Amino acid sequence: MLESLIGMYHRHQKYMVLFIAICLCGWFLTPYIHIFLGLKLGLIVGWFNYWLLMRRTQSMTRALAENRSFYGMGMPFRMGSVLFATIIATQLPEYFHVYSMVIGLGLAYAIIFLDFCVYSMYRRKKFLKREG
Repeated sequence: MLESLIGMYHRHQKYMVLFIAICLCGWFLTPYIHIFLGLKLGLIVGWFNYWLLMRRTQSMTRALAENRSFYGMGMPFRMGSVLFATIIATQLPEYFHVYSMVIGLGLAYAIIFLDFCVYSMYRRKKFLKREG
């Protein structure tokens, strides 16, 4: 199970790098610099939160497999990183657009959700083809 979780993380990582590249292109090629910087900041913080969650999930899985105890999923660190990004965006409004930073945070989780939907349909189609 842990291998499929790591493979899923790497697949999501590729999509997030693609969206960061799109934000960089928008930053360099359009006059809406602060909007794309806000998107990029939010996406990077969302990606960092996803990485933290992935690390904690791996350690929890190992602890359960070895019959050890574990102590949480690191929610204070993830909330702190969002708070830090919000402070950056509100203190530097000429560089970062606050609303697009929030959209960038949600974009990381939208990528995960859309990938789940697409991959589930792919697996279902593959299962039905094998059955029929």
